[in-house]
Amino acid sequence: MIRHSRPGRAACAPRQTGFSLIELMVAMVLGLIVVAGLINVLLANRKAFHLQESGNYTQQNLRFASDRIGWSLREAGFWGGNRVGIVTFTSQANNATLSSRSGCDSGWVRDLTNEIYGYAGGSAFPLSGCVAAGNYVKGSDVLVVRYVGPDGIDPAAASTVAALPSPVLLVSAIGQQAALFKRGETVPTTPPAAAIGRYVYPYHVELYYLQPCSDAGADGICGTSDDGDAAERVPTLMRLRLDSTGLIAEPVVEGVEQMKAEYGVIDAANPNQIVPVRYLSAAAVTAGNLWPQVIAVKLGLVAVGQTPDQGVGYSGTFSLTPDLAATDANACTYVVTPTSVDASKCPGFTPYSRGSFTAGKFVRNAIVQTVQIRNRIRNKS
Repeated sequence: MIRHSRPGRAACAPRQTGFSLIELMVAMVLGLIVVAGLINVLLANRKAFHLQESGNYTQQNLRFASDRIGWSLREAGFWGGNRVGIVTFTSQANNATLSSRSGCDSGWVRDLTNEIYGYAGGSAFPLSGCVAAGNYVKGSDVLVVRYVGPDGIDPAAASTVAALPSPVLLVSAIGQQAALFKRGETVPTTPPAAAIGRYVYPYHVELYYLQPCSDAGADGICGTSDDGDAAERVPTLMRLRLDSTGLIAEPVVEGVEQMKAEYGVIDAANPNQIVPVRYLSAAAVTAGNLWPQVIAVKLGLVAVGQTPDQGVGYSGTFSLTPDLAATDANACTYVVTPTSVDASKCPGFTPYSRGSFTAGKFVRNAIVQTVQIRNRIRNKS
């Protein structure tokens, strides 16, 4: 007998289930926490990078500023191998209009007796009319150097001599004679053409000062719209120098907040000294008529970064005049913390801040260096 079997029951497939809504929400929350953590780490690293970059920026600017001013100071008083006392002017050079700036006029440009000179910081630029009031960082010092060279040119190379950028040139024979003449004028015969070591050098006048902005705009005066935005103004080391059109102002390096100078002098009774017996402010040197006795400059600079730290901030004490008594009107020491600024011992000066960011939110670096006026040292008999 044939039996018909009933169809067998199919094997049961395993049950397939997904995440529950609660599990999915938990997973999403955990994922968001991980992603948020990674974003915070990236943001923190980015912030640390920019702050480190700002610190490097200030150190680099300090090195550049100190090197540039130091180079000029070491050249100060070079007159082609002669002392300044024997340098003469031709009539054309003596009567030429070299500058139309009041305070820094042609007579000031030709003032060879002050081959190294300084002005103490104050509430206004010390040479009235030379630099606009809005282009001066109050309380910062001003430094002036005069020299020629350093590379001499054969006086017979007329086209090369005529191409020199300075409107005044010096013809000098080492240890013999020297005369300043106007560019385009025939090279003077004093010293004579037969003199040994006779060369022509361009005449330089350089005035260093601090300006509260980098780009003074179309009107040439630091204002609310300069450097792109009033909140973005950057204090800048400036140089006023002599070129074929007169005195021109040009930025040297951004981020220099303060500049102070002390001047090392020798005793008049011992003119052969090569080490300063004391350091004085520019005001004290001027009051004592001691500029001919200056043989060294102690230069203090502070550079400030442009990236604010929105977190903890920075603290620092900046003493730029270590040889002056704290009671000296020209001394400068100021203290910056994340929450306060004390510039009472640096009269007239206000440390850099920007918008809602206080001074303590910006990294700073300082340097105090001593530079010998080597041409005066070498001229000691």
